[in-house]
Amino acid sequence: MIRSLLPQRLTFRFLPEAWPLIRHHPIIAPALKSVRPRHRVWTFHDTASGLLSRRDWALYTGREGRFSVQGLEPVAWSGLPNMKSSERWVWSRKGLRPETTLLEATPAANLDLSGALLPIYRSDFWQLQGEQASDDHTIRITLSRGSVQAGELAEAVCTLDLMLVRGDVRSLYGMAQILNDLPIWLTGETVPMRGVRLATGLYPDGAMVKAPVFTGDVTVGEGWSQSVRGLLAAFLTLQPSAEQGSVGGVHQMRVALRRLRTILKAFRPLFSKGAFENEARVLQKIGRSLGNVRDWDVFLTEIVPNHMTKEARAEFSQFAEERRSEALRQMRQNLTDPRITSALLSLGQSTEDPAAVFGSKLTGALLEDHAPVLLDRMARKVQHRGRHIGKLSDRQLHNVRKALKGLRYSIETVLPLYKGRHLETYMSHCKDLQELFGRFNDAATAEALVNQAIRERPDLAEAGDAIIQAAHQDRKKILKKLPKRWKNFSKDAPFWCE
Repeated sequence: MIRSLLPQRLTFRFLPEAWPLIRHHPIIAPALKSVRPRHRVWTFHDTASGLLSRRDWALYTGREGRFSVQGLEPVAWSGLPNMKSSERWVWSRKGLRPETTLLEATPAANLDLSGALLPIYRSDFWQLQGEQASDDHTIRITLSRGSVQAGELAEAVCTLDLMLVRGDVRSLYGMAQILNDLPIWLTGETVPMRGVRLATGLYPDGAMVKAPVFTGDVTVGEGWSQSVRGLLAAFLTLQPSAEQGSVGGVHQMRVALRRLRTILKAFRPLFSKGAFENEARVLQKIGRSLGNVRDWDVFLTEIVPNHMTKEARAEFSQFAEERRSEALRQMRQNLTDPRITSALLSLGQSTEDPAAVFGSKLTGALLEDHAPVLLDRMARKVQHRGRHIGKLSDRQLHNVRKALKGLRYSIETVLPLYKGRHLETYMSHCKDLQELFGRFNDAATAEALVNQAIRERPDLAEAGDAIIQAAHQDRKKILKKLPKRWKNFSKDAPFWCE
């Protein structure tokens, strides 16, 4: 048995027609010169109930040259190096039927695998593998094309893997940035994740995106690295389910992106001028794509069933499904934009070398010493935009809502640094106000989408007018409550000023 950690790696997808361009890239071609292609066919096994997959394990058998192997590894991974270290196990053995006795020294040993293990899905790949070496690093390059198959379903897969054999993770990011002129995009999707989806028709949405948890004294560099790396990993982990159209996946991926953009805004005073401006613009663009899909999701799951008559639901649902499909297609296309990958790689690289972003002195300073200044800046933006809140237009109220959400995300980023009743009171007022803004935004979105439907489908006007009137009344009720909620929030002195 060989027990090892999964290698530090970055994985990229590409379309089959891009193979020659990638194969003959000046960086990749020398590493793959004179390399013979290898044919690898793995069969993945599980119980009829999918016990292994549900516990995030992939058990496979196949041939490695003249020998047969059995392997066990996680189904999912973070999509980034230096996240949670995951182990894998490989056994050289005879035959291609899985042997559960080999799993006794693994975390899968406590699973009840007494029932029959069945072949669930299969991967079939041709691979070219070579190494690019320099004085300070060695990176293994694997170029793969093939398919993942489950029953009668199959998907073509083309991937480029960069795996760190020797050296620092920064060299891995450095090579990836050199390749950013290629039509490739970063992915957090593994072959087992595809196989599970094809076999079950399901794709886990992933856990809710959460703020980082710091322990002990945290420096500016550590706070930046932990926060950004965790959100990048969440973004990549959720991307496959979002691409498949999962409502939860789209929502949580959007949350991860919003939190990431907020961190860029919150830490901006500590950057050199102009740092990450391009990355912020790129993230904003993909955020709009996710927002368009999310708007139609809310329309279909909340507005249509809760505010329309049974007769009107079918017509509006059909219209909304068509618009959602188009928004989802546009989102998928945007996610393959090399500029997105370049921005993600740039941010990932910054987490490995925060001194290049902040300078060595500031990187080693305590985040607690700088947090009040960063939070003050975000809080002032909220107060500035919310002046005379009872007289603001819909657009201005939307800007207040965005600033408030940014403040809350910024607070949650440094929340472990603070304790006390004052913090709880401030956060309670912040959440109450944000909840009210959220309801107002939902009503405004409902009105806008119904108006769009009526413009394109005049026959929906009668049913749509009722929704518009209801949304308008909801907004009026919310606006009456808003000044009091705003006053409660505004009069509460920030807890970080104590």
